[in-house]
Amino acid sequence: ISRGVGFIRFDKRNEAEEAIKGLNGQKPLGAAEPITVKFANNPSQKTGQALLTQLYQTAARRFTGPLHHQTQRF
Repeated sequence: ISRGVGFIRFDKRNEAEEAIKGLNGQKPLGAAEPITVKFANNPSQKTGQALLTQLYQTAARRFTGPLHHQTQRF
């Protein structure tokens, strides 16, 4: 199943920025929805994001259910 994703490499950053500015949110002829045009995600950012997600999920699992605190007796 196609996710409808494509990549284009530009030689100059300003050319890519102009393409993004001009095409993002446009609805191509015959399309049902507008397209999203953006810079590709950096693979190192993806790794960092995955690590943060994993850490968050691990922490969330630790504290599931009611917490019972023992009262201190002197």
